[in-house]
This record gives sequence, C-alpha cells and structure tokens, in this order.
Amino acid sequence: MRRLALATTLFIFACGPADRETPTDAAGSAGSDSGSGSGSDAQQPMPPASRIYAHSGATLYKIDAGLYTPTMVGDMKLNGTPLNQSITDIAIDNNDRMIGITLDKLYTINEMTGAVTLITNLPANAQGFQSLSFVPDPADDTKDILIAANFDGDVYKIDQINGSATKIGSYGTVTAGKVGSSGDIISVRGFGTGHYATVKIAGQPFDFLAQIDKTTYAASPIGQLGAGTGFKDIFGLAYWEGTIFGFVAGANNTGKIIKIDPTTGVGTEVQSGAIRWFGAGVATDAPILQ
Repeated sequence: MRRLALATTLFIFACGPADRETPTDAAGSAGSDSGSGSGSDAQQPMPPASRIYAHSGATLYKIDAGLYTPTMVGDMKLNGTPLNQSITDIAIDNNDRMIGITLDKLYTINEMTGAVTLITNLPANAQGFQSLSFVPDPADDTKDILIAANFDGDVYKIDQINGSATKIGSYGTVTAGKVGSSGDIISVRGFGTGHYATVKIAGQPFDFLAQIDKTTYAASPIGQLGAGTGFKDIFGLAYWEGTIFGFVAGANNTGKIIKIDPTTGVGTEVQSGAIRWFGAGVATDAPILQ
C-alpha cells in the first residue's frame, strides 16, 4: 500500500447522504483422503458458512461468498412497518450482533428476519454517517468498538447505548487531495495491519480501497490515480477467506458485487443484478483463509 502519490497502498470508505436517503428496492462438499492401507476416507472439515450480509435501502440479504449470490433475509421493518429512511450501513460484532444506522437513528437488526429495533435517536453531532463498522478495541483486542465515518472522512466512535459520538480521527489528505468516505469500513482480526475502507479522493473519478491507520484513522489509498478500483459508489465492503468484496450502487435499482485486490486496489465484477446496494457488514472474526 502506498500513500497515494502513485499507486499502491491500503483502504477506507464513504458515500454522500443524499445518495442513500430514500429506501428503494428492486426487488462445499468435503474432500476425502484414502487412509493408508485402511481403505477408509478421512473427511475434510467443511469451510465455514458465509456470514457476509449486505443490504439495499430497505432489505437485508445474506451473501454466498463462493457463488457471489444474494439471498433475501427480509425487509428491515420496525414493528412490521417500513422505515421512513434508508439504512445507510450495517455492522456486525464478534458476537454476531448486527447494528444498522440511518442518517439520524441507530437500530439493532435481527439477522434471521431483518426486523429492526430502535436503540436510540442520534444526537446532532452523530448524524449523517454513511459508513459503520465494528473494529477491534485498541485498549482490548478481544472486544469491539463501533465506529462510523462521514462524507468528509471524519471518524467517530459511537456509543451503542445512547448514540453519542466522539471524534477519534480522520482520513486526512493525500497528495492528490482530501480523502472522504465513499461507503464502508471493515476490520478483521489477522488480516492486514489496519482497517480497510472505500474512499473518495477529491477530483478522482473512481473510488479507492484504502488502508486505515488503527490509531489516527489516516487513509492510505491503494491504486493508480485516475483508475482506483475502476468503480464508483462502492457503498458496502466485506471480507471472507482472503477476499475483499465491494457492493456497488448502480442506476435504476441495480447494483454489482465486486472483488477488490488488496495489493493493487483494482476491482473485478463478479455479480450484477436488480439490487441497489447501500451497505454491507461482516464480523471482526471472519475467517482469514480457506
């Protein structure tokens, strides 16, 4: 990962609030080894089932990390009633608790049904976030903290009880310009040396993957200026068994799932369909390798 004077480095996130305000939707087998002279088969362990989740403005999906296919979990409703705002992002902690955020509210989300429960209305200084993620707590790596970033690239720690926000860092500025949030952040224990995010750089046509410093939250974008990931509006980011996935919001209620190379920052489309992606989430204990 380089500092974005040229081409290669690491990650970060974000997207403008106006892009995600209205909730609209369109709608392994185990191997075997022959036992030595015994004729018996030793069954290989099954790979862990994918726990990647992604969402449109109003509906939660579970993603198959091998086939890249989304399966609808359910609409994110409060007591059976649709929300009047889009969920702009979700986050999952190492106990598989799922949190969702709108421009001014914080919710828990049932990962089996998609139903939401209001945690709190967000105070004035904790509104307008587009990126949300659990990351390992710098003070105790066995625990997670909830962080969020806004369009300007400012990063805040969010209190999960009362929604209060404390600024803890910023994506900062690189040679090419100011770095802002494009859509999401991820952090997985054992993967990389920091967090990752999708970010925008002033004057650049495409989003970048960036590595985020765990202490200052400064962003180090990865990739060539003018090229970046090759995609814009990467509102969701996830990770599973060595692969970084991006979730792209397209036009007319369409979207794409892409894989992003953490070394070059280049994105490759692996799936497209009639879902406009607003965000994604994966736990901090997601598996590192197959």
